[in-house]
Amino acid sequence: MPDDRISLRQLLTLTFAALLSPAIQLLPGSTARRAGEAGWLATLAALPVLLGLCWLLWRLFRGGLPNTAQQLLGPTLGRVFCLLYFLWGLYLLAANARQVALRFLTISYRNAPMVLFLLALLGVTFWLVRKPVRALARAGEVFFLTLAAGLALSLLLGAFQVDTANLLPVWVEDLPAVGWATLPVLGLLGYVVFAPCLGGHVVPEEGSRRKILRWAVGLCLTLTALQVVCLGNFGPGLAGRMDTPFFMMVKGIGFEGTFQRMESVIIALWVLADLALLSLLACACSELAQKGFAIQKRSTAVLPIILAAAAGAIWLFPDAFALDQALEGPVLWGGILFGLGGPLLLFVISLFRKRG
Repeated sequence: MPDDRISLRQLLTLTFAALLSPAIQLLPGSTARRAGEAGWLATLAALPVLLGLCWLLWRLFRGGLPNTAQQLLGPTLGRVFCLLYFLWGLYLLAANARQVALRFLTISYRNAPMVLFLLALLGVTFWLVRKPVRALARAGEVFFLTLAAGLALSLLLGAFQVDTANLLPVWVEDLPAVGWATLPVLGLLGYVVFAPCLGGHVVPEEGSRRKILRWAVGLCLTLTALQVVCLGNFGPGLAGRMDTPFFMMVKGIGFEGTFQRMESVIIALWVLADLALLSLLACACSELAQKGFAIQKRSTAVLPIILAAAAGAIWLFPDAFALDQALEGPVLWGGILFGLGGPLLLFVISLFRKRG
C-alpha cells in the first residue's frame, strides 16, 4: 500500500513504547525472585538472544511476517502459521487489556468498575488501529518521546536512593540463577515478533540492520537501568513481593516543597505505553487476519478483534488469580515459543529452500 508507508524508526519507537507496558509488570520482580541481588543482570544476559532475534527478524521479515510465512510455507501452511500467530496475539491482547484495567483499579481507582476501564482502553485502541498504519506510527512517536522523558526523570531521581548493598556483590555461583532469571526477559521479548507483522508497510532504507541492532542494545540498557534502580531502592526480597516495584519506587521521589506526587504523573503517562502495546497487538492481529482469513481490507478485521479481546478479557480472566496464572504460565512460555521458536523455524526452512 503505497499510501500507508512508515519508516523503520517509527516502527521501532512504537515497539519500544509498547514493551514498556509489560516490562514494569515483569521487571524487576520476576528476576529478583529467581536471582536475588543478581537479578538486574538478567536483561544483560538476554542481550545476545535479543540481538540474534532482531537480526533474524530483519533478515526474514522485511516484507512482513505474514507474507514471508506464505512464501516459505506455501499458501495453506502459511495461512495456518498466520492463524496460529493471530490466535496468540488475540490471547495476549485480552490478557494485557485485563492486566492494565486491573492495574488502574489497584493503583488509582479502587472502587471503580473494571469493565469500564477495559472498554475505554479497547475503545481507544480501536480508534487508533482502524486508521491507517502511518497514523498509529506517528502516535507511537509521540508516546515514545513522552514516556522516555518520564522514565528518564524517574530513574534519575530514583538513582539517588539506590543502596548498592541491594545489588552487589555478585559471585560466580550466582550465574546459574541469572540464567534462570532470563526466562521472564525472554518471555517479554516475545512481544517483539509482532512488530514484523507491520513490516510490509516499512519503507526500505539503508542501514536498517544497524538501526535495529542499536535499538536492541538501547532496549536492553533501558531495562537494565530500570531493574538497577528498583532493586537498588527496595532490595530483591521486597521487590519480589511487589506487583509493580517501579510505581512504588516513583512514590518515594519528588521535588521537596514543589512536586511531591510524581507517581500520579508517571502512572498517567504509562497509559501511553499500555495503548502502544494494545495497538501494536491489535494492528498485528489485523494484518495476520487479513492473510489468514483472506480478508480484502485490514481495517475490516479490527472491530471483530477488539470485540473478541474484550470478551476474552472478561471470560478468560475473571479474577486476578486467573490472570496471574496466565501471565506466569502460558504468556511466559508462549512468548518464548512464538517469539523465538517461530522465527527460528522459518529461518531453518529458508536455509533448506536455498540449498534445494
